[in-house]
Amino acid sequence: MKKGVFIGSLIALLMFCAITNAGNSRDLKVVNSTGYPIKYFSLNHSGDKEWSENELSVALRDKENFITTLEGSGKGCSWNIKVMWADKNSFSIYKDVDLCKAKVLLLKYDRKTDTTTYTTE
Repeated sequence: MKKGVFIGSLIALLMFCAITNAGNSRDLKVVNSTGYPIKYFSLNHSGDKEWSENELSVALRDKENFITTLEGSGKGCSWNIKVMWADKNSFSIYKDVDLCKAKVLLLKYDRKTDTTTYTTE
């Protein structure tokens, strides 16, 4: 009897965790409006030191887009985005990007001033 209650409780806990985690992720469309190809795209929450894996399997040309899943979106609105330019082999970071209400993220970049900007829809 105790073993059955334990297993039942364990299953209920695992289902709760799966439902909770599913509620903390959502899709975001990312549009490259930088004028340059991007070969690396990674995210982290502001304040985190670890970055996600590269989410691009091929270079994302200017005006192309892809869908990413924001995991752990319940941790807050502010995200950092790291991109590597395919034609230059250097990184740029978009800091404190508010993605709470965003369904579309348009990345912009001014290479002359090395300035990253973005807009959301």
